[in-house]
Amino acid sequence: MFNLKISIFAVLIFISCSAPSQTTAPVAPKEQYNYQQAPVEKQTSIINLPLDISLTDIEKQINASITGLVYEDNSYENDNQDNFKCKVWKRGNIAVTAATNDVFNFTVPLKIWAEKGFKVSLLGLETAQYKDTEFEMNIKFSTKFSLNPDWSVSTLTTPNGFDWVSKPVLKLGVVEVPLTAIISKIITNNHAKFAGSLDNAVRENINLKPYILQGWNAAMQPYLVSEEYRTWVKITPIEILMTPLKSLGRNIRATLGFKVITETFTGDKPKTTTLAMVLPPLKLVQQIPNEFKVGLMSTVPFKEATAIASKMFLGQKFDFQNGKFNIELTGIDIYGSGDKMIIKTAMKGSLNGIIYLKGVPTYDPAKRAVVLKDLDFDLETKNVLAKTASWLLAGKMAKTMEEKFGMPVDDLINITKQNVESSLSQPIAKGVKLSGKIEDVQPDKVYLTPEGIVSVVFAKGKLDLKIDGMF
Repeated sequence: MFNLKISIFAVLIFISCSAPSQTTAPVAPKEQYNYQQAPVEKQTSIINLPLDISLTDIEKQINASITGLVYEDNSYENDNQDNFKCKVWKRGNIAVTAATNDVFNFTVPLKIWAEKGFKVSLLGLETAQYKDTEFEMNIKFSTKFSLNPDWSVSTLTTPNGFDWVSKPVLKLGVVEVPLTAIISKIITNNHAKFAGSLDNAVRENINLKPYILQGWNAAMQPYLVSEEYRTWVKITPIEILMTPLKSLGRNIRATLGFKVITETFTGDKPKTTTLAMVLPPLKLVQQIPNEFKVGLMSTVPFKEATAIASKMFLGQKFDFQNGKFNIELTGIDIYGSGDKMIIKTAMKGSLNGIIYLKGVPTYDPAKRAVVLKDLDFDLETKNVLAKTASWLLAGKMAKTMEEKFGMPVDDLINITKQNVESSLSQPIAKGVKLSGKIEDVQPDKVYLTPEGIVSVVFAKGKLDLKIDGMF
């Protein structure tokens, strides 16, 4: 009997010394969001438009506009009674060759008919005789090519001498009268006039404006870059830049750059900007960076985030004060409160009930995952635990959960790169095609919205615009 009393007394002492199981039910942090939907991501970028002007194409345009008779003098009386007539025809195709950068040379092959009048004394009487001849020559010009801020094409053509293919000679019986001096003077006097004709031909036949305007408007169409995340990219051109012209072989090259704002939207297709009717002034610069930047977004619903966290933490046990207290996590739920993510945690053991932890979702480059920074108990939870389970506050539970929590984004990065390159490398209008290459993708910002955790991925690469039939 005595031994039984001692045993009962020992059990009572053990029970009284063991930590009693406690319950907790703090007020939940209010579910609220600073963003009702993902904010529009804006980046300033450059879309390159390589400008490649073929000298062969310029030749075709000029030769098509300058044909047949190019000069005619039908009067013997003009030019101080010079007693001279001539007609000048284009003998063959005008040749264009590059000189240096924006300067190139024209060679114009000509066939010339000339007639000269002479006074001849015969038996004391003066009579006029006229003799004609035909000959060939090549006259040369140098032209400086430029695009003006108003998109008009300008050429400044200047004389650059001439070569005789066959020299002009009149035969008066057995006497040959050279006309090189007369013809040289005529060519010299009219060289500038010929140059003006070439300038007009270039100005009238080379017009970049319609093609650039076509590319400008085509670039403003919204592009669906992720059907899964309903993500759209809208490009708004704001300025056009151009580098100096440079010659390379039979081509004159420069780079046009559309300076643009890229905006990323989620949800429905954004409205298309009204098509432009005129282009902004062309801005000449020495260099254009080839850097296209865009911020893309994907949303992880809170339900999915809860599932990820549940796999990490459900059933996990924590000991406190050398095993005096212990708990097991039995439930996880995630939502947002302002810029903080709330982890609602159910537990059993030395403490039964619900507690709330909160942290700032952010991207950790080392883990390549969205993590929770500064994870800690919510203030209301802290106040309740201070009265009922201060041992939990002093433990490492919050720190452990912060270290283990993470939502990997490697798949998002890879999918984003593929989607962007695919959607921005396709024809966007007849004769207009974008060609994109993403070189680097890095997670950027994290937002909380009622739909879930929005991760922004910053993609950087190159985007070229090609316009067919520019010449």
